[in-house]
Amino acid sequence: MPERGTKLTPTLLVGFDSAWTAANTGGLAGVLREEGGRCRELGLPDATNFENAAVRIASWREACRPRRTVILIDQPTIVRNANGQRPVEHLIASPVSRRRGGMQPANTGRLGMFDADAPIWTFLACFGGTLDPLDCEHADPVIVETYPTLALIALGWLREDVRPSGRLPKYNPARPTFLLDDWRWVCGRLAEALEHFGLVDIPRWLRQQEQRDTRPCKADQDGVDSCLCLLTAFHLEAKLPCLRVGNRESGLIVVPDNAALREELAARCEATGRIAADCIREVRVFC
Repeated sequence: MPERGTKLTPTLLVGFDSAWTAANTGGLAGVLREEGGRCRELGLPDATNFENAAVRIASWREACRPRRTVILIDQPTIVRNANGQRPVEHLIASPVSRRRGGMQPANTGRLGMFDADAPIWTFLACFGGTLDPLDCEHADPVIVETYPTLALIALGWLREDVRPSGRLPKYNPARPTFLLDDWRWVCGRLAEALEHFGLVDIPRWLRQQEQRDTRPCKADQDGVDSCLCLLTAFHLEAKLPCLRVGNRESGLIVVPDNAALREELAARCEATGRIAADCIREVRVFC
């Protein structure tokens, strides 16, 4: 929830579970956060590619005339390594793996995703490029990289497991490990979280997903992930503490803050010879 006494001015908040390549589609969700904290929802999460996402966001900006646009995107936005993982992925992979998850490495050798002609760079250029949330107080628009899997860990949305850390929910219907109960659980938690920020239509869609008794399609999961990106945008806009992992030189990821996760990542920094203060920062003042 927003801090008591926080003055809100119109801000366009966008969650984009991106397509990664030109041939794929992802999920897009947008909300205008108006004066007094009211929310105007700009439709339900929808499947879209990079080109259409850029057009849709531009049309929202034209129609709503927000003071600021904040886009949280689930795709690496700073990729300068030719192979292997980015340093931020090397840090985050540990807590993700500990909870029975995995993450894809980002490097410029992945053609169609991060080479010079990849669509992510054109999309970013449409909105001024990616920014560091610690250094963009007056920038507009703002694009920040997030990661739904890490957000689930930060939010504590984990299932019970023989491992003390718990396990990540298996809600990707494109994988054989998919569990319908996990899908329902994630949709319910996410609906509740967005209801706290005053949303109605998107939580109603999520509640419908929570009640389904058949396997969802991949587009449904992209929509859910776009809502997870949107939730992090709400945390930033409401000045709730967020966690920035990585740096502006080699890549950074922002999710809601979690003290236990910060400690876990700090221990990972120490184990890998990094300085935690350079890699793990709290974001409190943003919009």
